[in-house]
Amino acid sequence: MLKSMWIACLTLAGALSFTAAGAGGPDTLGAEVRVLLAPRMAADAVAAVDVRVTLVAPGAAEGDVLIEMPLIRAMAPSALQDSSALSAWDDRGPLALTVDEDPVDPTGFRQDRRWRVQRATAGDVVVRYQATPREITPATRPGPLYDMRGEGQGFHGSGAVIIALPPEGWPRPVRIDWDLSDMPEGARGASSHGEGSIQAVVPKQGVASSYFMAGPLHSLPRDGRGAFVGYWITPPAFDLENALRRIEDAYGQFSTFFGDEAAPFRVFMRTTPAFAGGGSGGYNSFMFGNVEGQSREEAEVLGLLVHETLHNWLNGLGEETSQWWSEGTTSYYTEVLSYRAGLTSLDQFQRAMNDLSRSYYTNPRSDLSNDEVTRLFFSDGDAQLVPYQRGPIYFAQVDARIRAASNGAKRVDDLVLALLEARRNGGDYSRAGWVALLRRELGEAGVAEFEAMMAGRPMDLPDNLLGPCFERASTTLRRFEPGFRVEHDGRVTRLLPEGHGALAGVRDGDRLADRDALEALEAAGPGEATLALVRGGRAVSVAFEPWGPARPGYRWLRNDVPEQACGI
Repeated sequence: MLKSMWIACLTLAGALSFTAAGAGGPDTLGAEVRVLLAPRMAADAVAAVDVRVTLVAPGAAEGDVLIEMPLIRAMAPSALQDSSALSAWDDRGPLALTVDEDPVDPTGFRQDRRWRVQRATAGDVVVRYQATPREITPATRPGPLYDMRGEGQGFHGSGAVIIALPPEGWPRPVRIDWDLSDMPEGARGASSHGEGSIQAVVPKQGVASSYFMAGPLHSLPRDGRGAFVGYWITPPAFDLENALRRIEDAYGQFSTFFGDEAAPFRVFMRTTPAFAGGGSGGYNSFMFGNVEGQSREEAEVLGLLVHETLHNWLNGLGEETSQWWSEGTTSYYTEVLSYRAGLTSLDQFQRAMNDLSRSYYTNPRSDLSNDEVTRLFFSDGDAQLVPYQRGPIYFAQVDARIRAASNGAKRVDDLVLALLEARRNGGDYSRAGWVALLRRELGEAGVAEFEAMMAGRPMDLPDNLLGPCFERASTTLRRFEPGFRVEHDGRVTRLLPEGHGALAGVRDGDRLADRDALEALEAAGPGEATLALVRGGRAVSVAFEPWGPARPGYRWLRNDVPEQACGI
């Protein structure tokens, strides 16, 4: 690589902006970190991004860790796979580094690596390497949307897999610049902190959990200015702009509920040829996925955007086993706050909660303990769903218990907001903190129900789980499970060898004659069905029953209590 390209004039993608300082005053700040991202094009696509990280006077001693970067983070591989391709210089010249790596994590959750200096550093240290977009194959498994990918004439990804960072000394002043001189005219660079060059004082997660996107970007507002901005590269087949406007309004209401002033927020959409996950939260931002050419219902898009927006407040407890909290609260409030904000109707709320109930009772992994869920999270699809299904039902259960114990004076909201307040004030934001709140409001019975849920034991759901407008009814439930995925073009992929589809004769690569056939079969309910396929240019039909075994459970029916008394 040519040294001159690192000192070329920067093509700034917008005005210089500043993000509010993070925790800690000037006497607690680490030294500044400066990052320069320079995408390099080949064949009209981003082939790599030259990364330069400047550490201002780190003062590292021999053997100290200078920087670190994961090899794998939540199934997402690093954009720097060859550790030896990273180099460093300081005032004395080239800086020799040694690399140590964590053992391989069979779950694909986390594997870190660190670069140590072989001598003491002198002055500023400059680190250089190339980040390359991930190569996607049919065998690539869907996962959190952290990986670096190319899209059209642009790229996107999370800071965790793109940028090597010092492990200690945070919060720090950080400056991020873009050199877009090799990109098409009009290209823009944006991150979770804003568009163009930014300066911020942030914790380490303020870089690692930020998203980065550059190229011929579309945005709302068009100029990328404002407190709430959406970015995307490929125009979708649905009305994204209307959805973003509605979410912006809801974001203000959510901020009020959580007791925060609405901070600047960024939404990024990436588009892929095939399904690659729903969405992933980030630092004052999130990334969500879309399939090229796929039309989506507004309710589905809004639900996804609400869920990921709520992760701005509802995230991990600092423990790797806290999906019960992060996904449980987020899934619960996705339905509750969507209704309160006017994004959904009471009928939609009822359907959504009944869908959660059905998925909880029909998931064969609902009896896993919380520790088992964490162990299997990235290797077992049903285990991965448990926090999204069991979690919100549990928080609805707590809400019903607190309403009953307080004669309607309190809600689960009071406990959730109290735990978030503890986080803001340096209190006990942890599982133990939640248990203490339960004990205060519900006594040992509330703690026992929590421990039973965490152990995977069946939950005792009260008749008034959803408030006075709904009544519990026993029922038999079955899960729709065709045993394969259908891409937006109707092509069958990810066929399970022992699934209903494979056993009936469906093959990978078949195409559905009607792309919406599975949705129609699910809406029709349990029973044997005929599926029309196209295989090798000829019509084929298979008879199968795409439903799992019948399981007992509950659903909630609307009664005659007026909506204004529902108290959702």
